[in-house]
Amino acid sequence: MKKLLLVTLVLLLALPFTALAQDQPHAGVEIVTNFMESGTYDIGAEQLEPGFEEMTGIELEIVASPFVVLVQNNITDLSTGTGEFDVISGDFWIGSVWNQMHPLDELMERDMWEPNIIPGLMLPGPSGYFDGKRIGIPYSADAYGLIYRTDIFEEAGISADWETWDEFFVALDALDAHLEGTDISPNVFAFGAYEQTPAIFLGMYDGYLVDSEGNYALDHDKAVAALNQMKSLLDYNPEGATGLSIDEANSVFLTGKAATMICWVSFVRADAQNPDASLVVDNWATAPFPGPGFPFLSAWNMFISGLSENPDAAWEWVKHYINEDEAKRRFVELGVGSPFLSTYEDPELIEQYSHDFPNMVHNLNRAESVPWIFAAFEIFFRHMGEFVIDAVDVETMLANTLADWSELEVPEGLVQSAAAQGQMQEG
Repeated sequence: MKKLLLVTLVLLLALPFTALAQDQPHAGVEIVTNFMESGTYDIGAEQLEPGFEEMTGIELEIVASPFVVLVQNNITDLSTGTGEFDVISGDFWIGSVWNQMHPLDELMERDMWEPNIIPGLMLPGPSGYFDGKRIGIPYSADAYGLIYRTDIFEEAGISADWETWDEFFVALDALDAHLEGTDISPNVFAFGAYEQTPAIFLGMYDGYLVDSEGNYALDHDKAVAALNQMKSLLDYNPEGATGLSIDEANSVFLTGKAATMICWVSFVRADAQNPDASLVVDNWATAPFPGPGFPFLSAWNMFISGLSENPDAAWEWVKHYINEDEAKRRFVELGVGSPFLSTYEDPELIEQYSHDFPNMVHNLNRAESVPWIFAAFEIFFRHMGEFVIDAVDVETMLANTLADWSELEVPEGLVQSAAAQGQMQEG
């Protein structure tokens, strides 16, 4: 009888552990995830780490690095076969190693996981794809935008419903006349931050970025037109605009000295609504980003490394981090642009950000990534900077860019991305 009671007691005590093991099939597994050291994405991960480990039994290590270091670490890790990271944060910058990523379609289908992400962001380009298979899922999204002073536009009787840059320039001319005699400029942009100038070019340019043979290239005539139009924006900017940093340009707008600003909206959103940092509180809004080009997209994706020994455990972290509730929380608390449609349809947030929605969603739906590795991007904005300050003319700028680009190879993953987004030359 004593032996029977002892066996029964042992079995009863084992039941919770058995149930726990069933609920935590990956208990004790260790995975490593990485993020850009930004005070946003990485902080959001650190906030989730304890709950994730308790719920799954998975031991999670978070590695945060500055942008350039993160990009290089990811490329090195995958190209050398090191396999240090199970879950990787990246974008088109690491397109050279997209062929090393774990396909996600089967995992999504198995778990019937269909995130309510803005439709345009789930397409190839904004989302990582290789050989027609999904390899990345966006966990943040920010499109280059254009904000404007609603009070000034109302006073001047100007509409902000433009679709093209030509229509935007008509508005700038009207603003120029209306603001004559004041110290308010029609527009401000951080022309001194040369790495930002490609965003305007891409909005004005309606041509290919990769030629039919898979090389970096530009349609000459369309590129010249876009470059000249971009430079003409200086006529509407404050004196010294060619030396303005992002923070300095933001300050011009926040102190009420510009009627419009082309920018990353997420860089200015919180300050614009803070009475201690802004003189334009409740007097600004997001406008449609003009075409015929597209808004430049920053959409961080989560990838699972093809070298991971625990892809199922890695997938659990992907689902835990990328979801509607957490995306909304990170948007509100950390200013992270959400890829989820529900964030922008939330009644509470709509009331709070009525000046920002729905044009933010409109711009995100039109936004595209580019097929540029970082070296290609750096070449372009470096020569663009010389053009902006009149160190070279437009033809020299283009010739220098194409000459430097000819030394680079476009990774297959980015050739595919360019083709999917209509950025590849036909023929």
